[in-house]
Amino acid sequence: MSARNVRESQQSAQAPSAGRPAAGCWKLNPGRALSLHPREHGVLAIAQGRAWVTLRGASLAGLPVDLRSDLPMCLADHVLQAGERLVVAPGQHVVMEAWSPVGTPPEAVAFEWAAQPVAQAQRLLRPGAEWECSVALPLRDLLQALAQGGRAVGQAGAQVLGAGSRLAFGIARFALFRIAAPRARTTA
Repeated sequence: MSARNVRESQQSAQAPSAGRPAAGCWKLNPGRALSLHPREHGVLAIAQGRAWVTLRGASLAGLPVDLRSDLPMCLADHVLQAGERLVVAPGQHVVMEAWSPVGTPPEAVAFEWAAQPVAQAQRLLRPGAEWECSVALPLRDLLQALAQGGRAVGQAGAQVLGAGSRLAFGIARFALFRIAAPRARTTA
């Protein structure tokens, strides 16, 4: 039986593959970006496709401690797939764009934005988020900074050794010409 003989409601499993967004969702085409500035707590849920989401924090004063630790005040990038959610606090800035891995055709993203009260938003936080935000992320940043510092010190040391060897070679060359020149004149 061909797809033409089947009603649209019976083809719901084929809807994502046909390039249509999921019902009740907003659609974001590849190559486009969307900026959100929520005024209240909300949840960004991806229904179809993958999205690259950049979350820029705002002042989180007045929020419960559990919620503050999951919503860092810095810039954070996330890749969300179908079925994943991101809790967003008021005042935060979200920039979202469709994302496809290398070698796959670009695909539109279908997403939902739902406003949530603070109590509901707290329940949606993933387990271990507090530990990740307060320990794992700062540790990763520290290790990256130490690695960059080590590379910089190594490069500076190599440059100092190179300059020292050029200086020693120059002094030796000067001494040889200075010593060899008078001997050449006296023997001639």
